[in-house]
Amino acid sequence: MKLPYTDVAFDAKGAIAHPEDLDDLATTLADKRPTDVLVISHGWNNTPGQARALYESLIDSVAAVRSRLDGALDRRFVVVGVLWPSIQWAEDENSGAGAGVDDDVAALEREIDQRIEDPAVRAKLEALAPKLEASSQAQEEFVALLRSTLPGSTKGEDKAGFDALKKAPASEVLEAARGGLETDAAPAAVGGAASIDPAGLAPLDTDGGGAGFFDSIVGAARNLVNVSTYYTMKERAGVVGKKGIGPLLDRIHDEAADARIHLVGHSFGGRAMTAAVLATSAPVASLSLLQAAYSHFGMAKDWDGAGKSGMFAKVPAKVSGPIIVTHTRNDKAVGMAYPIASRLARQIGVALGDQNDPYGGIGRNGALKTPGGVAATLLDVGGTYDFAAHDVWSLNADAFVSGHSDITGRQVAYAVLSAVMST
Repeated sequence: MKLPYTDVAFDAKGAIAHPEDLDDLATTLADKRPTDVLVISHGWNNTPGQARALYESLIDSVAAVRSRLDGALDRRFVVVGVLWPSIQWAEDENSGAGAGVDDDVAALEREIDQRIEDPAVRAKLEALAPKLEASSQAQEEFVALLRSTLPGSTKGEDKAGFDALKKAPASEVLEAARGGLETDAAPAAVGGAASIDPAGLAPLDTDGGGAGFFDSIVGAARNLVNVSTYYTMKERAGVVGKKGIGPLLDRIHDEAADARIHLVGHSFGGRAMTAAVLATSAPVASLSLLQAAYSHFGMAKDWDGAGKSGMFAKVPAKVSGPIIVTHTRNDKAVGMAYPIASRLARQIGVALGDQNDPYGGIGRNGALKTPGGVAATLLDVGGTYDFAAHDVWSLNADAFVSGHSDITGRQVAYAVLSAVMST
């Protein structure tokens, strides 16, 4: 990498996976004497090698635009990459409506193999896959097994959908995953829901109604595997942020007290970094959320009109500089977790995923109903941001971000560095 780099790995509980990582971190901070430390977290679509490649690409872009911002070449940077056990997704397979049942079964078996961590549960699910289309008993067992992989509970704006997912009849859950569950308001458009990339699954039918989204129960079961993994990773990202990254930030501040600390999170890494802000006593200078995967009401106050605040409503007050949020309608290859939850909870709004959907995502719509928030546009390199004027900047990235994982371009790097340089 073109900037000094070290990484720290955590296990699923937020504990340090390799104690020697902390020694390397201390050595790097002592040797480089940084003015600014950038702490970056990947999302759930990464092995450690892929995470490091993502970091290298983004940091190379940051280095490439340093000369375009006054004073940036005078800052001494250290980059700390966070590694945590996120589930490796299958390759893109646009199975779904129109695909044969045999194709769906093969795709489902491959995705179970890559996404379900418990080997005993994985084997049982794979054995049930060929039976799903013809056997209601197999469907019941399949849904029950997936439910066994879910966290015991969840917090946040999607709790009603999560509770329905755990308790609704298996037939209703599968019908919701197919897109055929009737509701009072059919979806008129598809948005970014949780702003996550679920291995290329086809988006919901944009013409309204959902019947036909998947022709087969087996295809719908693929979506349910997405949903269970979504909630597993949601929970894990929060734990890693609170118990792992938060204390890591305390350590960085202890060892480099004069350095400004800047957090950058992609996808569920955005959730981890936001949770870390609440868990740390270290000062945080800026927070960059790149296609982050949590509710667009996550930092909101009174998002429901009845006084409820988002899980992360206290975060803006704890970040001394700007919070920037990239979001785009191009983030279309999304997990079905929120739309399915919406159907099950009978809470579909005017459209799935857009600003009217209570389950919409911050990576699709930006930070909504957030005090100090402002809607703006992701600028080309050389543009001018007035980040001192507001706390939370939702940057429409339609022009420069083509999809969920397209977050390493120079325009994104320039926005991140502009936020850094405003502190």
